[in-house]
Amino acid sequence: MARHFGAIFFQEYGGGKDSCFNMMCCVAEGHQLVALANLRPEQKDELDSYMFQTVGHHAIDLYSEAMGLPLYTQVITGSSLSTGRDYTPQQGDEVEDLYALLSRIKEAEGIEAVSVGAILSDYQRVRVENVCQRLGLVALSYLWRRNQEQLLKEMIDCGLRAIIIKVAALGLVPSKHLGMELSEIFPHMLKMKSMYGLNECGEGGEYETFVFDCPIFKKSIVIDETERVIHSDDAFAPVGYLNLRNCRLKEKDWDDTVSLLAKVEQLPLLTSEKWIEQAVQGCDVAELAQGAEGLPDSDCPTQSVQPVSGDSYVSRQSDGVNFQVSGVTAFSSETSDVKELTKQAMDKLIGCVTSLGHSAGDIASVSLYVRDLSCFAAVNSVYKTYFDINPPVRLCIQACLPPNVPLQLDCQGRASPSEDRRTMHVQALSHWAPANIGPYSQAVLTGDKLFLAGIVPLIPASLSVIEGDITVQCSVALKHVQEVMKAMQPGLGLCDCPLVVCFVTHTDHMAVARQTWKKCVQNSSDVITHRELSPRVQYCVVPALPKACLVEWQVFAWTSSTEEEDGEEGELSASASSTQPCEKWTVETSCVCSQTVGETFSCQICLELRNGAAVLQMDSLDAESAVKDLVQEYLRLQGQRSSAQSPPLAKVFYVSRLFDYDQLHKCFQRTLSSLVAENSRPPVVSLVPVVSLDSPRQLMAWCQ
Repeated sequence: MARHFGAIFFQEYGGGKDSCFNMMCCVAEGHQLVALANLRPEQKDELDSYMFQTVGHHAIDLYSEAMGLPLYTQVITGSSLSTGRDYTPQQGDEVEDLYALLSRIKEAEGIEAVSVGAILSDYQRVRVENVCQRLGLVALSYLWRRNQEQLLKEMIDCGLRAIIIKVAALGLVPSKHLGMELSEIFPHMLKMKSMYGLNECGEGGEYETFVFDCPIFKKSIVIDETERVIHSDDAFAPVGYLNLRNCRLKEKDWDDTVSLLAKVEQLPLLTSEKWIEQAVQGCDVAELAQGAEGLPDSDCPTQSVQPVSGDSYVSRQSDGVNFQVSGVTAFSSETSDVKELTKQAMDKLIGCVTSLGHSAGDIASVSLYVRDLSCFAAVNSVYKTYFDINPPVRLCIQACLPPNVPLQLDCQGRASPSEDRRTMHVQALSHWAPANIGPYSQAVLTGDKLFLAGIVPLIPASLSVIEGDITVQCSVALKHVQEVMKAMQPGLGLCDCPLVVCFVTHTDHMAVARQTWKKCVQNSSDVITHRELSPRVQYCVVPALPKACLVEWQVFAWTSSTEEEDGEEGELSASASSTQPCEKWTVETSCVCSQTVGETFSCQICLELRNGAAVLQMDSLDAESAVKDLVQEYLRLQGQRSSAQSPPLAKVFYVSRLFDYDQLHKCFQRTLSSLVAENSRPPVVSLVPVVSLDSPRQLMAWCQ
């Protein structure tokens, strides 16, 4: 949706070029630029700020006439008080000056969004998003996490002209490089990157710029007089800047009958259309669709038929650090309100976490299963009130829940110091990966485990579902998975995920998803070179996914599964087996353990019909025996571990038409209590009813 937006002329680093180029990108996405904003120091050339670039502010006023837009300014009265990873509003902090400025512009101009030229600074992104969230504005950050060399070249090729007005890095000399144009210093910055690791776009504070002309300027700025100031005459990395003492405007050949959109859409800058072309490149629908298999739609019921009694299915556990809660359900009646039911379920979930000695802030991952996704907006309006900054990641799917169970929840987390937990909650629209404007994060890293939210195939710049079939959607969603993992920890990739769950909405889509996954892993930069393990993928067919998507991927990763802290290679062990506990089914098992991350354990156990066995119906299936065989195999694997940690949350996906929801919960409760030894930790199991699994013969899948 196109928005009226204002542009902020500041950067923590980058300078005017980033602000101006991001404005061009906003226009290219169909947004309308209505106002400019600038924060400046009072009676100073430059301010020592963590947040704002202030050098060059003497000529900022010329931008108003150059672009034919109102310019709102504000003196920076605050300072850098809250300098941690997160930001909480604090009186006297310079971020509150930004809040005051944007609040004034919103009231005067009715802006709906803010253009922010951030490229790599989480410090700046977190603070701008905090201000936008409080004001009900959307942050537009189309430069976010772009390849810097490509981005800088793109700026130059698009006709953005800027001079260097500050240098502060090894390899940059005030007497030589101040006043150079961006196009002139580009080759030198590539050389400095190779020699010293400098950022081509100046994201390390290497240099700052002042834009004097670009395609959305109606008039260009002529710089007649500058003053060179040496701030620090350091022998290795001298710091110097230019004061712009005398500048004027110059008329351009400008056609007012041509819109800004028409002027920029012909430029070689990245747009959503080009992003889509790149994202779907190599998707061969015909090749990947071959061999699709699955039950016909008529054999795939979308929900359990029988209501349940309303018994409690809650299970919880903590070893003092790691904790898991499962089976939190809401039970409805004819007069029930979904918002009130959601509140009851969330109160129960948080209450369980608290009873284990933890807090809501320790939760790393939540799974939300709803019976009808049309109620999601109402559920989400309540859910979001339970989390503040850095919310946990979240999976949301429509599951085959009984008629009187509108939602089911589970969660897992870890009590750890703030420095041992990192959260990525990017809320700005970009070309990077989908923003999470809602109450969940893209990723949470706690301990040695990285949790990712369920990821669907959205276009990042608009958050709309990408057009295309299952092949396109699978590929785009996996691209997002890789981008988020890489942003959280460089070098981390798909091959660091011991277990992946892929949700699709039709059985015919599973074969395509398998081939897309295989192709994506083979083409990824993190192809296994240091161990002989490959991720295991569990495929589940569900009735519906958010935004009517065809696929959703849920992954977690081990972040230290290949090297010890001292640099020595860690030990991973994998096993696979197949047993035949009865004449009807077999148990297929695969698991992986890592001593590197404290005996971290992951397994996939699948209960499948034996070849030749007839497809079962609920009344012919011995649920008690099936659960017993599954749990016994898990305990066999669990017995090989020596860790005192509580086992991770286990999700058991099962075919809803073959098992009764209430009966299956009771079977697991009885079996676990009778088979688990007193001195060992029983797993917390979350039972998730789905339409079907990997194949028509798979009855149940234990994923941990």
